[in-house]
Parts: sequence; C-alpha cells; structure tokens
Amino acid sequence: MAEYYNEFPSLLFFIWIGGVLVSFSMGSFYSTLAYRILRFYYGKERKIGSKLFRLKKILIEPSACESCGTKIKGAAIIPVFGYWISKKECSNCKAPINPLYSLAEAVFGLLFVVSFLFSGKLLGSFTFVALCGHLLIAASTDFKKFSLDYENLPFILLFGTLANYLLFDSVPGKTELIVYVSFSAVFFLVYFIFPTGMGFADAIFAPAFAFLCTHPWWIFFLNSSYGIAIIVTVLKRKKGETLRQVPIPMGVYFSIGLALTFLARMFSNSGLLPNWADLIL
Repeated sequence: MAEYYNEFPSLLFFIWIGGVLVSFSMGSFYSTLAYRILRFYYGKERKIGSKLFRLKKILIEPSACESCGTKIKGAAIIPVFGYWISKKECSNCKAPINPLYSLAEAVFGLLFVVSFLFSGKLLGSFTFVALCGHLLIAASTDFKKFSLDYENLPFILLFGTLANYLLFDSVPGKTELIVYVSFSAVFFLVYFIFPTGMGFADAIFAPAFAFLCTHPWWIFFLNSSYGIAIIVTVLKRKKGETLRQVPIPMGVYFSIGLALTFLARMFSNSGLLPNWADLIL
C-alpha cells in the first residue's frame, strides 16, 4: 500500500489532508457524544422524554452552547479551529467554550496521523480512530460517574475487531478466547472476594479489552493500564491518604491502556521500534 501511495504523491497529500480533517470531525462527534451521554443518561435530563427522544437528542441534535442553548453556526462549528474563530466564547451569551472540545478534536487528528504513518492503512486508521472515540465515551462516564456504559461495549468490540483485521491482518482465535476466559475468571473472582476493590463493569470490560489486544499484547495492556493508574493515583492522592481510600476509575485507565496497546503494536510492526512482543515474551 505504501508503495502505491509513493507512486502518486499528490494523491497521498490529499489522503493525508482529508484523513486529518475527517478525524477532526470524528473527534467533534465523539467528544460531543460523550458529553450528551453524560447529560441525557446520567444527569438530570435522563428522566426527560422517552428513550427514543433522548437518543435523537444525543445523535442528531445540532451542536449548541452548553450555557444558553444557542445553536453553533458558521465557521464557529469547524472542528479544532472553530474554538479560536469564535474567540473562545458563545456569540450569544458570551459564556466561555470548554477548550477540551478543541483539544479532543486535535488529538483525534493526531491519532489518525500516527496510525496512518506507521501502518499505511487508511481504512484501518479510521477504524482505530472510531475505536478511540468509543474508548473516550467509556473513559468519560467512568471518570465522571464511576460507571461504564454497557451499551458501548459492543461498539468497542466491533471496532476493535475490525481494527485488528484491517491494521494487523489478524482476527481473534483460540488463544484470544483463552485469554478472555482466563481474564474473566480472575477478575470476577477478585470482584466477589473484594467487591469494594473492583467494580462489576471493570470485571466485564477488562477481559474484553484484553481479548482485543491479542496474545501476548494483553501483558502490555495490563501493565500500562495499572501502571498509569498507580502513578496518577499516587500523584493525586491527598497527604496522609492511603491508596485503599482512593476510588480509582479503572475504566479510564483500561481505555488508555487499550489505545496504547494498539499504538504499540503499530509501532512494532513498522520496524522503526523494537518488537515489543518479543521483549515481553
């Protein structure tokens, strides 16, 4: 694929630009979707209207100011740059716009750049970006409400499986099934023995994420997830507070770990970095 692109440099240029712009838009969609899921399924508005009404609100309602509800129009709605074009505030009520939206959109563009740079696979890179979008939703609900959205898990499994196939030409097999069953057994055992130390959703999501990482990359996933969780928790804990007293949104770190594992696999396959799979065996 890379050789084909090299024969048509002008086509490659447009693919890069188009890919980044599409990824910016995907970042806008998923960051808005994460906010609306928190708003309509976890906030005060979760009791407004029917499930279909809330679903329409989440998926097709035009972007609007979070303070006054004014619809965002014109250049202000452009992903990443709209934040700066609108001078960081709502044109109607002058309320400041959350910069995290623009940052999230830019990060999605960066994820596409890194994925396409190291894999050379356009569709696979878009699938990976979509996977990260659903991981963002999982991380957002767990960070804000210590709750993982079960309805989101099938989408993570779908895009994770597609990304495995499109990026690495692999599909989960017998070994991955063994990893999933083993992880499930261990995590549910820990949950039932120490119910205050692990959430039920964690025991469901973690084995599924390990399944998507494939063997032996689930080791990288596990180490990166818990490693980052421990570092962040230690840095954020209050003076004199023990780690046992600190609630940890492991869904956030599992999501980060899964994304990092896919990136590490792409780096390893590119030949530009050591083969981490060999190092961890």
